[in-house]
Amino acid sequence: MKILVTGGAGYIGSSCVKELIGKGKEVIVVDNLSKGKKELIDEKAKFYQGDLTDKKFLQEIFKENKIDAVIHFAAYKAVGESMANPEKYNDNILGTINLLDIMVKYNVNKVIFSSSAAVYGEPEYIPIDEKHPLNPISYYGFTKQKCEEIINWYSKIKGIIGISLRYFNVAGDSGLKYKDPSPENIFPIIMEVYNGKRSNLIVFGKDYETKDGTCIRDYIDINDLVDAHILALNLEKSVVINLGSEKGVSVKELINCFENEKGKLKWEYGRRRAGDPAKVMASSKNAKELLKWAPKRTIKDMVKGTIEAY
Repeated sequence: MKILVTGGAGYIGSSCVKELIGKGKEVIVVDNLSKGKKELIDEKAKFYQGDLTDKKFLQEIFKENKIDAVIHFAAYKAVGESMANPEKYNDNILGTINLLDIMVKYNVNKVIFSSSAAVYGEPEYIPIDEKHPLNPISYYGFTKQKCEEIINWYSKIKGIIGISLRYFNVAGDSGLKYKDPSPENIFPIIMEVYNGKRSNLIVFGKDYETKDGTCIRDYIDINDLVDAHILALNLEKSVVINLGSEKGVSVKELINCFENEKGKLKWEYGRRRAGDPAKVMASSKNAKELLKWAPKRTIKDMVKGTIEAY
């Protein structure tokens, strides 16, 4: 089986490429290396550097390779940047349209799409299932929602099997020791505090209606996430599936977990951030039923993996 992985030099993409090759798949990687790192790509994979917005470039790849399925990670993903520079984030949508058009032309009928819990926006109920209303509060989340909708239309019209996997908070390490060059997520930010790149961690808000006043999030280990993508290749119908742990971890609990492994962390409270919900947790019912998948790693595994990577 020959699989095209877009964004295959990034944090999640490179981990997925490694696992696919370990399972005997032929892998083709496309990445523009804007954040991805070429050295993370397994040497057994065939690599093309370029952008999905370049349709001619994309077509050459499909012409040269008989592709069976696509795993589509490539996207800009910084929430704050998407609000300041939405023009850049339009490429998420354009790249997906180009990919689908070329897939149709070359009779490739399956795509696993890297979506996000950002499509939900403020939770109306917990845990969040796939029937929860979609109301993204960032332009990044909006682009993920639109890509899902476009994939759904291509499924109806062109018969493409489109599996959209909505991630919650991905953390940990797959053994590739990826270090985010411009982190926005709390795990690498904490490591930058330990390593002296930042003076301290700011905990945004201490008066939420939670057990310790700090926000609660649902974290999933990158290795479990990759496992879900491999399993999704076996699906023969278009579906949307949440990928989360169904367990909530507060910011303070996460800090405690890091301190238990690495010692005292410098942190302080700051003001709440606009748009930060108190609790975000997934329902994993669909993942269990459709993928026969459940996360195996704990928050402690994610913390240990992150520390080892740094």
